[in-house]
Amino acid sequence: MKTVILTILILWLVSAHASEKQNVNFYDYSIGVSYQYLTASDYQATNDSVTIDGGNAHAIGLYYKGEPHRYLQFATGMDYMYMEDTSPFTQSVKNEFTGQISSKESSITGFAMYAEAGFKFAPQTVERMSFGVLAGYRYNNIERAVFNCDSCERQTLDDFESSLYAKAFFEYQLTQNVHIQLNYSNFFADKGFDNAIGLHISFMGL
Repeated sequence: MKTVILTILILWLVSAHASEKQNVNFYDYSIGVSYQYLTASDYQATNDSVTIDGGNAHAIGLYYKGEPHRYLQFATGMDYMYMEDTSPFTQSVKNEFTGQISSKESSITGFAMYAEAGFKFAPQTVERMSFGVLAGYRYNNIERAVFNCDSCERQTLDDFESSLYAKAFFEYQLTQNVHIQLNYSNFFADKGFDNAIGLHISFMGL
């Protein structure tokens, strides 16, 4: 359902600007914000002490994108991630101010860094639109812990694999400074993320 809503939003934005005929050039470099909805496979650490029964994750971050040639594109960025914890652990937590003791469940959070590069194509018959294919590498640093509890147990998910991935994208320029990109990524990892759908929005051309 989220994928359908996201696709409808993209198509609406494109159609809303399709009547504008003036030629607006892409900036060669830009900075923007990104969102990804990722799916994860079952995960179990090598010491059999940490288990994740698959699930979904949300990632939001900043990226820097460059186009040194009309047929080339690269990007690098950093994301903050939150993942649905299907097998959380529970700990008793004492409030430092009130002294009240309550049970809190763990959550899975972390960050990721990535770099990608590949080819883009802009049809001459369609203004402001382009598409392409990128290859990249994503580094994940993820842990399961109780939020805002320094003394609670922490499970570092070291085997939640960083991996290579392939990405297909569709891009449309709204204004001289703002463009949107809808993309789909497939990760080449035995454990960790399987695939993702994402949205990139630039807010500063360089």
